[in-house]
Amino acid sequence: MRRRIRKDHRRFRRIIKGRIREDLEELISRGSLVGKKGGDTVKIPVKDIDIPEFRYDPRSAGGLGSGDGKIGQPVKPDQLGPEARPGSGPGRHCPEVEIELEELADILEEELELPRIETKEGKASVEESRAYRYRTLTGPETLMIKKRAYKKGLLRQALMNSVEGEAGVGEVGPVPVPFRKNFSVTPVKEDKEYLYPEEEEESEIKAVIFFMRDISGSMTGEKTEIIRQENYLIDVWLQVNYPELERVYLVHDVSAKRVSEDDFYRLSTGGGTRISSVYELAASLIDEEYPGDEWNIYNFHFSDGENFREDTKEACLPVLRSRILPRVNLFGCGQVSPGKEEPRNHLSVLNAELDDEKFVGSVIPDGASVLQSIKAFLGS
Repeated sequence: MRRRIRKDHRRFRRIIKGRIREDLEELISRGSLVGKKGGDTVKIPVKDIDIPEFRYDPRSAGGLGSGDGKIGQPVKPDQLGPEARPGSGPGRHCPEVEIELEELADILEEELELPRIETKEGKASVEESRAYRYRTLTGPETLMIKKRAYKKGLLRQALMNSVEGEAGVGEVGPVPVPFRKNFSVTPVKEDKEYLYPEEEEESEIKAVIFFMRDISGSMTGEKTEIIRQENYLIDVWLQVNYPELERVYLVHDVSAKRVSEDDFYRLSTGGGTRISSVYELAASLIDEEYPGDEWNIYNFHFSDGENFREDTKEACLPVLRSRILPRVNLFGCGQVSPGKEEPRNHLSVLNAELDDEKFVGSVIPDGASVLQSIKAFLGS
C-alpha cells in the first residue's frame, strides 16, 4: 500500500509540474509566483483539469436585441437574467499547491534553457566526511572496530596459551581457548584498530546579487510588480545553484542608497533620475565588500529607460567599463516600460556602446515578457 501511495504521489507531482509549466507565463503575469520570505517552498494556484462539456450562451435564448425598450435605454438589474446579474453566480477558485524551490528551478531550467552561470573557485576548506573508510592504530574508543579487536585477541590467546599434557611432564600442547574454564578475551593495544573519517576538500563558492531599482517619479503602477516577479525568479535560480548567496538591494532617483528587501519594493516613487548614482554605489560596494576574485557577482538594474543622455554617456559608461564589468559575472539591464518594446534612452545607448558579453540588455513591456527577459539574462 505504501509503495502504491508513493507511486501515486510521484505521478501527482509530475502532473502538477506539467500544469505549472503550461501556465508559467500566465502565473508570472498575474503575480502568483512569489513565495514566503526565507522559505524553501512556494505556493502556486493550479487550475483544475476541466472535463469537456457543452455550454450554451444564456444570452442566445430569445435572440440578441429582442425585448422591450429603446436602443440606449439602461437595463435595470432586476431585468437581467440570473447569470448576468453582478455577484449572483459562483466564482471559480483554484487550489494552491506547494512546491520546493528546487522544483521551480527545474521548471525554469527546462523552459528557458538555463543557466548562464560562471563560477569562480572559492577558498578551499578541508572537512571531515561522514563516511569512515580508513583505519588507524590510534583513536577514540568509540570508533574502535570491536569485532576485529575481538578476533585478533582470540587468535593471539589461542596461540600464546598452553597447558601441560596428561603425563604432567615434558609434553605441552595448545588448548583451544573456548574450551578452557573462565574463558575471556581482553584485547590489548596491538589488537585494536580504529576508524577515522575521510577528509574532503570543499570549495566555498560564494555569490552575491545586486538588485538595483529606479524609484524616480516615472516608475509607478505595474512596473514594481514586474520587477518583483523577475527578481524573485532570478533569486530562486541563483539560490539553487549557489550554496552561499547574499543579496544587496539598491534604489535610486537622483541619488542612490542601500535598503532592505522590504523597502526595495515598498518605497514610494518620486523625483528625478540619475542612474549613474546607483552604478557608482554598486562599484564602491564591490570594491569594499565583495572582491571579484572571491565572489560571483550578478548585477540587475531595472528602470524605465529614462535618463539624461549626458549622464548615461559621460558617467554610466565609464563606471561600467572600468569598475563593474571587469569584476562581475553578469550585468543585466532591464527596461520596464509597459507597452513599449523598443530600447529607450538609457538602454539604447548601452546596447550601442558596450561590446562586452557580460552585459545583457532586456526590454520588459509586460508581465508576460518576464520569462523571456530572464532567458536573455541567464540563458545559455
